[in-house]
Amino acid sequence: MKNLFYIFLVLFVISCDKDSEETSVEEISNVITVLDATGTLAEQTTEEAKKIIFGRWDFSDSTKPGITKNVTCEFDYIEFTDDNYIMGFLIEGQSNAAFGTYELNEDANGFVTSVDLYFNSGESNMVIATLSDVVVTEENNELTSTFTIVLNLSDSDFEICNNLEGSHTTQKEEAMEESDSSDEDSNHVLFVNTWTLVSAVQNEVDLTSEMYAAPCFVYDSSTGEDVYIENCIPAKELLLSISTYGTYTFAYNGSSEGTKIETDTWRWSDDSQTAFYVALDDDYPPLITIVSLNDTDAVFSEQDDEGTIYYTFER
Repeated sequence: MKNLFYIFLVLFVISCDKDSEETSVEEISNVITVLDATGTLAEQTTEEAKKIIFGRWDFSDSTKPGITKNVTCEFDYIEFTDDNYIMGFLIEGQSNAAFGTYELNEDANGFVTSVDLYFNSGESNMVIATLSDVVVTEENNELTSTFTIVLNLSDSDFEICNNLEGSHTTQKEEAMEESDSSDEDSNHVLFVNTWTLVSAVQNEVDLTSEMYAAPCFVYDSSTGEDVYIENCIPAKELLLSISTYGTYTFAYNGSSEGTKIETDTWRWSDDSQTAFYVALDDDYPPLITIVSLNDTDAVFSEQDDEGTIYYTFER
């Protein structure tokens, strides 16, 4: 069984025109956020616009008229939380992801004109993509978004994907069933956030520095082992972003190898919401137990052959 927060992290290799009435924000409220908002971003304030773009949007059925499909790099999905985004690429068939904060740009009237996606390259926090002309509509209980994207990936690991810019259509995925909870103190509502690692401890041994070292390992296909990169500086920060769409993202910031991202899937083990499975495509998905959880701190535990590992996070 993979160990999610320790072995799994150390071994990972980064795969590295409508009138205003028609486009007002329609929504179903939720203690996490609005899940079904529709509208045109150019007619919304930043608060309303965040509701419209929130969620996970799938490119698998998207179209890009007049442009031949790029088999070297394709968009996979884009997901927006309250504060961050995840943009997935398929590069030569391998999953890759960019993660960071986003900014809603306004015009003189306070309406949103575009959305900038930021990515920390290790040297600077740069805009790698700008979305504009964003419109979200609903038909037959399905949400669809259309938008134009301009890319600036030249100084990133995703440079090969620069020619994907243009117009796109995406479909919104369904949120987890627990997202409909009206209990603001439920573990699901508390858990769905962005957390910063404080420590990892097993048998009174501090493993935190080893976790920060994950970006410094590269897989050697000739030996089948991970090799440490000479003179590599480990990450200074590890973020864990939990989505109500069943995804989680690790972001290692501050390493000499730049920001490294790993994303996968998760689900609750049962209705008690006291434990959850991760890496769901594994034959035996690891089980993580919640030791304590509130709106500022969290402690999780996991069993491996050497005992229990305790992971402490804060917001």
